[in-house]
Amino acid sequence: MENDEKFAAGRFNGKEPKVTFRIIRRCNFDCPGCCTFSRINRSGSVRPDDFKRAIDILANSGFHGALNLSGGEPTFHKELPELLDYASSKLKDARISLFTNGSWIGEQGWREKLGSLFAGDNVLIRFSHDRQHSDGILRASGIIPDENQLSDMDLKRTRQAAMFRDAMIAIGARPGANFDFAYKGTLREAEAYMKDLGEVPVYLIKFREDPERRPREFGFLAIDVQDNDDLLVYPTLGHIPDKEPLGGLETLEMALNMNRSALKNKESLDEQRKWTGKNRD
Repeated sequence: MENDEKFAAGRFNGKEPKVTFRIIRRCNFDCPGCCTFSRINRSGSVRPDDFKRAIDILANSGFHGALNLSGGEPTFHKELPELLDYASSKLKDARISLFTNGSWIGEQGWREKLGSLFAGDNVLIRFSHDRQHSDGILRASGIIPDENQLSDMDLKRTRQAAMFRDAMIAIGARPGANFDFAYKGTLREAEAYMKDLGEVPVYLIKFREDPERRPREFGFLAIDVQDNDDLLVYPTLGHIPDKEPLGGLETLEMALNMNRSALKNKESLDEQRKWTGKNRD
């Protein structure tokens, strides 16, 4: 059930940094503990030319890791299909993962919209499905939900998740390679929460009660759209709450190389520890 973090063809091996690219700040949910601090009234949406420039920098740097497109709710971006097409065509050896809260599933034209987002075999669409999101959609409506209201919303969103799953399979998407479900919590919790969906691929995210205190962990860098639509580059996700960017897009290659070096050093240290353990008297 758990996504094993390998791209379907084996090209993504986890040795490249993950790049989180927040392309829009607006969201129609108000989730407790939101790690991107998104709200319905937030402004900021990436300009297509700036997005393409960032993708070109990654492509010219030989990036072949995971590019996570997030928000806010990314489907609010009017040029999203164009952005996905560009990223998919330029980063053929990377995996482009699009996060969505899935609230639009079931609305008029949703199947056509979903098809327009499936831009290529290296694109994965990730439906965020957990109790925090059920809570978030109710709170966005001004409701402080009780357990019955949360359970009813869980059932509604599970139905939407099933519609999403079936529609993705119908257009030829492969589970785990082209779609999965994001869950904040443990694998055991995810299995219990998603039991009515059957065996589905899950991408686990650590739930942080205080996202302001996120650690500065290399291997996870960020490109973050600002309220004025400009882009800033952060060496780790933990630098975002402290408002400590490296700079604009001119620093993206530097941030990528910093993370590559950190991962390479960690791999060397891990190998050294394994060798020492095997050869200890």
